[in-house]
Amino acid sequence: MKVSIAGMRDLRLAATPRGLYSDKRRNGRILVIGGSSRFHGAPVLVSNAAYLTLAAMRTGTGYAITCVPKSIVSPVRKLSPNLIVRPLSGENLNSRDLQELKGEAQRADCIVIGPGLGRSRATIRTIARLISYCLKLEKRLLIDADAILAVGSVHRKLGKNVLITPNDSEFHRLSKAELVDREARIEAAKKLAIRLNANVLLKGHVTIISDGKRVKLVESRTATLATMGTGDVLSGIIGGYMTRNGNAFVSAVAGAYLQARIGDLLYKEKGYHAIATDVLDYIPKILKKFDRTA
Repeated sequence: MKVSIAGMRDLRLAATPRGLYSDKRRNGRILVIGGSSRFHGAPVLVSNAAYLTLAAMRTGTGYAITCVPKSIVSPVRKLSPNLIVRPLSGENLNSRDLQELKGEAQRADCIVIGPGLGRSRATIRTIARLISYCLKLEKRLLIDADAILAVGSVHRKLGKNVLITPNDSEFHRLSKAELVDREARIEAAKKLAIRLNANVLLKGHVTIISDGKRVKLVESRTATLATMGTGDVLSGIIGGYMTRNGNAFVSAVAGAYLQARIGDLLYKEKGYHAIATDVLDYIPKILKKFDRTA
């Protein structure tokens, strides 16, 4: 299997022209499901879904819906006037939310599920049912963070429209693989992609993306983005790409590469003092050169 290094050409490959007479819905609709009221850290968990949504919009998505528990709807809305926020029924995602979320999923071009949802049994069961529904619809789907725990309860192959984005601990729960060095990580990511029949993005200083046939590496040059919230922003960037171009593997490579290069720029400006929201402002600075009008 060929292993290659991601580059600027991957950003060009993922770029999608925008129609001169297009409207917001024709430029892609993304559904983000995240957040919970667990513990005292609700403000942090609020940012999970919100930053992800804003990153998707910065990447070019025309229309974004963010679904969070009703207890944190108000603080999410206050984070940005650009957010359309829909309340879930309870303090955490549960089965009562399924019918409404199925309706939102039907209308979406891409669904991102996971950031800050929590790991209660009821929530994980609901996530598994929602994932299964999205698979039946053959929707583009990005499974991140807490939602990754539900993958083991989905009794079917995920498919090539699906991307999972685990960190090391989440990856180990899925595969039991020992990630001892770069070669072991590459082999493990490839094997998991084959087993799930999906795309896998294994986060790390060297991020590994595989669809089971191809492997792309994205190399970080600094540790600037080793801070909370940047993983959520990464999922938003990739979700934005998936909404527009429809290719999970191409989107994952472009999103990871874009964020790594933003990390380089932030290091020059801020050293190791950058935060997740700084990434949002740099997205258009890099992507503007790839803009095209159809």
